[in-house]
Order: sequence, then C-alpha cells, then structure tokens
Amino acid sequence: MRPIEFNRSARLGRGVLPALAALSMLAIVGCDDDDPASPDPQSFTVTIENVSVAQTLETDRADGVAPISPGAWAVFTGDNPMFTAGGMSDAAMESLAEEGDPAALVAVVNADDDVRAGGMFTKTSGTGPLATGDMATFTFNALPGDRLQIATMFGQSNDWFYAFGDGGLELFDDDTPVSGNVTSSIVLYDAGTEEDTAPGTGPDQKPAQPMGEVNIGPADDDTTIRTAGGFTIPPTASVIKVTITAN
Repeated sequence: MRPIEFNRSARLGRGVLPALAALSMLAIVGCDDDDPASPDPQSFTVTIENVSVAQTLETDRADGVAPISPGAWAVFTGDNPMFTAGGMSDAAMESLAEEGDPAALVAVVNADDDVRAGGMFTKTSGTGPLATGDMATFTFNALPGDRLQIATMFGQSNDWFYAFGDGGLELFDDDTPVSGNVTSSIVLYDAGTEEDTAPGTGPDQKPAQPMGEVNIGPADDDTTIRTAGGFTIPPTASVIKVTITAN
C-alpha cells in the first residue's frame, strides 16, 4: 500500500475538478444562445418626390415648376459626411449644388469610414432631374444611433440644395425606428459657391446654361454654407416630399 501517494492524488483531484467544472461553465455561458447580442439591422425605404406645380416659383421659366436633381444619400455615425453648416463647400458639394451632379459627392460619402451605407438616388423612370410628379426611392439597413443625410439640388437656383439639418435625420427614437413624412426636417441650403439670383431667374442657373457647360457664374461673396434666403422662396413642402418607411 502507498497511502501517501493515494492521498496526494485525492487532494489534486479535489483541486482540479472544481476548476475544470468552472471553466466548463464559463464556456457554456460564453456560448449561450440567449446571451444579449447586437440587434438585427432595421430595413428602411426612403421615397423622395417632387411635388411642385405650375407657378410654385414666381417665374416664367419652366412655368414656375421647381425641378430637383438626382442626389446623394448616406447612413452614418459621427459627423455629417456631406457638409458642415457654416463651413465651406468642397468640389463635390459644389458639383451637386451648381450642376445637379451627385457623382463626386457619392464618391466622398463612400470613402468615409463612418458611413454604413450610401449611394445615388435617381428618379424611378427615365433619367435627368425629378420634375413634377417624379419620385426616387432607395433602401438601406440601419442600427440605433445611425442617422440619414441626403442632398439634392434645387434646380432653379445658382447653388442651393435640399438636405436634412446639418446633423442628419435620427433614424431611431430610442430603439423605435422612425417612419412617416419627414419633410419638416429638410432644409434648403445655399452652398456659397456662386452668386445668387432669384429662383428661376438669371443666365447662370443650370436650366439657363448651354448644354454641357459647367461652373458658370461669378463666385459668391459669402462662401459659407448657410440657409438659403434673400428672395421669395416657396415653402419646402411645396417642392419636395420625403417619406421614410421602416420595413
């Protein structure tokens, strides 16, 4: 008989087995399917409509209708990836606001690490500006804390664009997804890149420019991005309607 060795093993067993059992429990807890995890992304669909009619603008050009351009959109966290109110427009925003061309702005958005999803929206039928009755749609997934920004040119202007307020649109109220008409959150901005004339007037606004020509018109004395003003401007809701649906 070797009682001493037997007792050593017994003591070792009493120390090791509980430790192994504890490790096993930790492994089980770590793999528990009921453990809280990241929420599933919520799907949203955005619809942008041109709701202007004849004589929405006080001008004979285009019968006073107010076209809007194809635009850019982004779902993001952190800073607005498209512009900063009070700051200066970059070349990408200038191209959107003066020419109605969102391609460069889409490229900027897609290169931003804080952007979850982004792209271009165009009207659902045909190409070119969204005229009266035209609409565009796009769909994306988002999580609580994400915000949405869009930008589309106010067509009968020198360099104005519609967008959500500088910080973008919050997509969740706590954990509840936003849904419904969000046009009241849209702001008409002046990009500060070209001297302004009244909506639908002057030779330098895009509808009056020769086909294919860009960057026409004198520079603005105020180069900051700011709320458009100084002229008779139709209410935002009489030109554009933006609806978001939580799918």
